[in-house]
Amino acid sequence: MNLVQLKMLDAIVRTQSLSKAASELHKSQPALTLAIKKLETEIGFALLDRNQYRLALTEKGRLFHREAQLLLNAQSHLTQLANELALGNEANFKICYEQLCHAPKYNDIICDAFTQYQSTEFSVSSGKRFAALEQVNKAQADLGIGPWFDLFHATGDLESMPIGKLDIGLVCANNLMPKQLNYQQLQHYSCLAMFESEMSFDSERLSYAKGSAIMKIDDIATLKSFLVSGAGWAMISLAHCQTEIDSGLLQRVEILDREHTFSAQIRVFRQYSVHHGPVARAIWQGFKQASEQFLNE
Repeated sequence: MNLVQLKMLDAIVRTQSLSKAASELHKSQPALTLAIKKLETEIGFALLDRNQYRLALTEKGRLFHREAQLLLNAQSHLTQLANELALGNEANFKICYEQLCHAPKYNDIICDAFTQYQSTEFSVSSGKRFAALEQVNKAQADLGIGPWFDLFHATGDLESMPIGKLDIGLVCANNLMPKQLNYQQLQHYSCLAMFESEMSFDSERLSYAKGSAIMKIDDIATLKSFLVSGAGWAMISLAHCQTEIDSGLLQRVEILDREHTFSAQIRVFRQYSVHHGPVARAIWQGFKQASEQFLNE
């Protein structure tokens, strides 16, 4: 038994597909199959139930994989520590910062850390709905800033802090549709929406309404530009388009027979780890102060 075999097993379990796991690990499918069968021979029991449509763990396999994950996480932490000791601090710090949540006070915290640790390359990304949660859970980002719901804690071993509030409402171009209408009437107007993430709970079912046609976009600035152009309506952060509402380019719409405004917390979050580098510690401390200020408002 070795770490390479355990990483192969973990990739198969996460993707539920030999082909996807092989692609992720840059291996061939036969190589993965052979490695897992060899591991099963060594430990004396089957890890995977091959009788189902999708690859699934056996009962013993679930327990084995759970313990294997602890070992892989420990190896990851050890590698991270070694890199930090060799480099002095993180070579790269990755942040997924959802555009709906952009705020000057959050930018200031990131800028302070960027100025303080000039040898560290900062990477900031955004994208489709719940991109921050998805990237942090996949270890593609060290830190996430985005809308937060309680069920997110069940998606991974995460620690989080509330730093703000997000108000979402229905918006369209001025005079594109009545400012008041019922839910059934809303279906006759085109809808703009962000692309869904790959999180298991996220799907088109989360859409407020389907509309007569739908345009999916992965960039909030582009979505807002199409709103102003009159392409349709969207559920969007009211703060993000308040300037356009105040100037008359956009208007809020009220649905008479259904709730049409929603609120959510904005949180900063990361994977739980026994060890974080100096950049991670500094930026987390900055957001901790922001969280305390938000909770005391």
